[in-house]
Amino acid sequence: MRLPLEGIRVIDLGQVFAAPYCTLQLALMGAEIIKIEPPGTGESLRRSESSPGGVGYSFLMLNANKRSVALNLKHPRGREIILKLIARADVLVENYSSGVMESFGLGYEDLRGRFPRLIHASAKGYASDGPWARLGAMDSTVQASSGLMSVTGYSDRGGVKTPATFIDMGTGSHLASGILAALLQRERTGRGQRVEVAMLEVCVPALTGLIADQLQARRLERRGNRHRNACPSDVYPAADGEVLIFCLTEAHWRALARLMGREELIGEARFKDHAARLARADEVDRVVAGWTRGRRRDELIAAFIGRGVPCAPVRTVEELLADPEVARRGMLIDSEFPTRGAIKVAGSPIKLSEAPQPERPWMRPPVLGEHTAEVLASVGIDAAELERLRSDGVV
Repeated sequence: MRLPLEGIRVIDLGQVFAAPYCTLQLALMGAEIIKIEPPGTGESLRRSESSPGGVGYSFLMLNANKRSVALNLKHPRGREIILKLIARADVLVENYSSGVMESFGLGYEDLRGRFPRLIHASAKGYASDGPWARLGAMDSTVQASSGLMSVTGYSDRGGVKTPATFIDMGTGSHLASGILAALLQRERTGRGQRVEVAMLEVCVPALTGLIADQLQARRLERRGNRHRNACPSDVYPAADGEVLIFCLTEAHWRALARLMGREELIGEARFKDHAARLARADEVDRVVAGWTRGRRRDELIAAFIGRGVPCAPVRTVEELLADPEVARRGMLIDSEFPTRGAIKVAGSPIKLSEAPQPERPWMRPPVLGEHTAEVLASVGIDAAELERLRSDGVV
């Protein structure tokens, strides 16, 4: 069975999370990914100096189904070679700081005339033509600049960031969507184009509800695990853990009150709607917590499922990894790596009925430069020349 992107070749200059996650998605859809890495060190996520087995596990998770080519883009010969590879490619993906690709002579304006069908895809922290174009950006810094940190945490302390890299992964997903749209448009026009996704701009739709409140002059404040517009909505103790309950509608509140055996609360004016309950959120939470703490977590979840009340167990990452659904849905796939043995690599949350995911990646994560000889041979570089390139520090 053919995958949707079979026959599409991608030059991957990505590093850390955003661009590598984009190219991982393209790889899982069948694209051929040629990952270009600096000789000696590889891209920064490998972090060989501090990782067991000589390579960072996050790198392994995001780089299966890719070929690794060691190539020094600071060397004139390295730039000549990558231009030969680009000539045979459909897409170039990168997430260098603004100005770096131009310093290599590989910016969009440098390439568009020579390779008119090329799709030049860039993930940036901030718009490449904006005032913060050269401001270093990581997921955590954009959590700060976007306003996300200002509304995360509790009211009696400063804003906090999440260690989860939602912005990086969201940027990678948006970039993949843009690439797919550009490929479709190229089918009609025969021309490539630039695709750019800025991490800051990915945050704007994620903040839709909060922006809506701001535009209506509603006060924004940190509420911990409570929701600004729904009550009860919080994390509550169970006999063996915690549960998050989210009563979005009045039907949810009524169902919860009946589950608690407190139907009399439904008719009380002081609990009549979200606004009334929010004004007494501490009291509401005490009532709910008094009921939940005497019951086991999974027993509560089963009861809420039966009544249609939105909820979730507060689980650890260890519990997530042990969840058979994660394995069944192919979100973590068995693979291996020469210096680490058996490993897990990331799967795709996108499920296509006509292109099912394999149980194992068709290619394990690459050793640095593992495919250099093979890929460069395809552009006419033989073994003797390859050895000279190695001696000169080009590969």
